[in-house]
Amino acid sequence: MKEIRIRENDANQRLDKFLQKTFPALTKGMMYKAIRSKKIKVNRKRAEFSQILNTDDVILLFLPDDVLIKKEKKITFNNRIKVVYEDDNILVVDKPAGLLSQSAAEGQDCLVDRIRSYLYQKKEYDPKAEHSFAPCICNRLDRNTSGLVIAAKNAYAAREINEAIREHHVHKFYHAKVEGHLRSDMDVTLYMKKADTKALVSLEPQEGYVKAQMRVHPFRREGDSTWIKVELITGRFHQIRAGMAFLGYPLAGDGKYGSLRRENMKLDAYRIVIDPIEMELEQNEFMK
Repeated sequence: MKEIRIRENDANQRLDKFLQKTFPALTKGMMYKAIRSKKIKVNRKRAEFSQILNTDDVILLFLPDDVLIKKEKKITFNNRIKVVYEDDNILVVDKPAGLLSQSAAEGQDCLVDRIRSYLYQKKEYDPKAEHSFAPCICNRLDRNTSGLVIAAKNAYAAREINEAIREHHVHKFYHAKVEGHLRSDMDVTLYMKKADTKALVSLEPQEGYVKAQMRVHPFRREGDSTWIKVELITGRFHQIRAGMAFLGYPLAGDGKYGSLRRENMKLDAYRIVIDPIEMELEQNEFMK
C-alpha cells in the first residue's frame, strides 16, 4: 500500500489526471479499474475519477509497487537564462533564437529545463519534493523565434496565467523583418490550419480552419525589406510566418514559407502585456 498526501501544487486537479502524471507505469485501464474496485481511495473513502483534489487530501493506493514508480524529474544544471521579470509566482525570460522552448527528445537542451535548473539552484524548486508539478512555461515560441516567455513557478501561477491566455487577457507583440516594402498598417483576418510542420492559410472560412487575427504596423525600411510590429489577437501555429507569407511579405530568411534569402529569420517577441487578473503582479507590462 502506498500513501500520498496532496500538497498545494498538486491540489485543484482531477484525481485521474494527477495519477497519470505521477505514475507513468499506471495504465488508464488499471487506474480506472482500481478506482472502481476501491483499490484507490481518497481520505479512506471511495474515490471518483473526476473528483478534484484538495490540499492535505490523502490518497491510498493498494496496487503493486512496480506500477507506482514515480516519474523521474531530472535537473540539467544549465541555468543560462536572461530574466526580465521575477516574483514569487512567475518568471518572464528572454529566449534566444535557436533554443527549443520544450525538448522534443530526452536530453535536448531547452528553455524549460534551463528554468527548472535556475529555480533548483535558487532552492525554489526541488523535484524530489513534488508529486506531479514542475515549473513550466505558459507560452511557447518556435525554435528560431526569440523573445519573451512567461514561466510559472507553481501550480497556482500556471492556472492563472493559462486561464488569462485562454481569455485573451495576455497580449503579445513581435518585431519581424519581412521581404518587400509594406507601406501601411493592416488589420489582418485569415483562417489557418496546422498540417504537420506547416500552417495552411485561407482568406475564407473552411472546415478545420480557425480564425487568425493580428495587427501589423511597418516602422522601418531596410533595403528591400521592412521591419514590422505585430500584435497577435489570436495565437495560432506559425501565425505571423504563414500569414505574412500568404499576404506576399514572407519573413526574410524563412525558407519554410517561401523566402529564398540566405539570412537568419528575424522574429522577436519583444513585449507582453497582462490585463488585471486575480494573481497579483508587481508589474503587468514586460519589455526587452
